[in-house]
Amino acid sequence: MTDPRTDVLDSRRITALWTGLLLAPTACLLNLEIGYMLVHPACLQHGRIWLHVLHLLMVLLALGGWWAARRGRDLESRPSRAAADVEARSQFMGTLGMWTSGLFAVVILAQSVPTFVLHPCQ
Repeated sequence: MTDPRTDVLDSRRITALWTGLLLAPTACLLNLEIGYMLVHPACLQHGRIWLHVLHLLMVLLALGGWWAARRGRDLESRPSRAAADVEARSQFMGTLGMWTSGLFAVVILAQSVPTFVLHPCQ
C-alpha cells in the first residue's frame, strides 16, 4: 500500500506565491461577472450601493493577492540542494505576482468608474 501523503518542502511559500499570482485576475473576473449580474437589481432598486460594495471588495481581494505575493517572496526557504534556484523562482514569482496584482487592482478601479458616472438603467 502506498502512502497518499506527500511532504512538499516550502508548501506555505508555494501556496502564497501561487495565490499572489492568481488571486487578483480571479478578483477582476469576479468583479466583471458579478457586476453584470447586479446591474439589473440595481436598476430596479434605483441604487448602486451593492455595485460599489462589490468593487471595493474586489479591489481589497486584489490587494490581498499583492500581500500574498510579497509574503511568498519574503518567506525563508528551507535549505536544499537547489536553494539558489528556489530563491530565484520565488523572487520572480513574487515580483510577478505583485505587479500582476497591482495591475489588476487598477483594472478593477477602472471597471468601477462607469458605476459612478452612469445610472444602472442606462
